[in-house]
Amino acid sequence: MHAIGLTGGFCTGKTFVLKVLQEQGCCTMRADDLAKNIIFSPGSPVLEEIITLFGPGILDAQGGLDKEKFSQALFEDYGKRRAVNAIVHPLVGEERQKKIRAAEETGLYDFLIYESALLLESGIQRDFEKVIVVYSSATVQLSRAMERDRLTRAEAQKRIRSQFPLREKLKAAHYAIDSSGDFASTRANTLEVFHLLKKDFHLT
Repeated sequence: MHAIGLTGGFCTGKTFVLKVLQEQGCCTMRADDLAKNIIFSPGSPVLEEIITLFGPGILDAQGGLDKEKFSQALFEDYGKRRAVNAIVHPLVGEERQKKIRAAEETGLYDFLIYESALLLESGIQRDFEKVIVVYSSATVQLSRAMERDRLTRAEAQKRIRSQFPLREKLKAAHYAIDSSGDFASTRANTLEVFHLLKKDFHLT
């Protein structure tokens, strides 16, 4: 089984691309899902450290993390975002490796596709044989961010700028998928990359 990293910018269509690759028989995994399971699970191993960083105001009425407050605070405070990543990323890495081993042992998959917005920022791209970068035009990215998350233009721009610029991510790409168009064109671009993957790993 070949491990492939998938990344891209905020609101560039990574989740849709991952879904298309899953439909082609790839085993898929999302860093966000692993992180959320660690951060928001009952008895989270990182809850106390997060409360220390943000204060008790970050909690909801039940004593767990308030997801909306927490997400907003992460985007607004770069220092705290880095601190949370430093706490959570090692645990996410352990869980990722465990799940990759389990998927490999099944013998069912040619490819494991791991989607992470911070694949390059965290330096874990070295753990993967190839990297796919999903990108769109700046105009499309901004409008999607405003529409999907109901953000103002300024808020959307701030979230986009919180990650590496797309042009820098594309420098690390072995394959690039343009998602600027509609779902049909993005699906077609994704399938083209999937066929290239199979050809490059001699699986055709």
